[in-house]
Amino acid sequence: TTVRPSEENRFTNEEYSGDVKVHQPKDEVEIKVLKSFNEVQALGIPIKEGFIVAMDIRDIEDQIERRRILDFSFGMVFANNASMRSINKDGVYLILPSNSSLPSEERERLQDLGLYKVNV
Repeated sequence: TTVRPSEENRFTNEEYSGDVKVHQPKDEVEIKVLKSFNEVQALGIPIKEGFIVAMDIRDIEDQIERRRILDFSFGMVFANNASMRSINKDGVYLILPSNSSLPSEERERLQDLGLYKVNV
């Protein structure tokens, strides 16, 4: 989304007079740390509203419960035409709405938080 400079030229100077990029809250990753399967419904609203979601299930040791969460999450992702991929082999998944990508600033923020470790 962009905004055209106003007639007052508040957004223009000698160096730049083009469109101004508007920050979208949906560009920020919503981090959901799940402790049990009972908390998986917390993913539904942000996924449905088109937010990028990082689902962290690292605190869940029971592999059967992890599988249930992943199965349920894949169902929500499919129903909302989104995609899901692992970003940390220990149990962090990134859910992206269709036709979206992870902004580099957010990838760096997730790396700083210890969530994004694809090549480790």
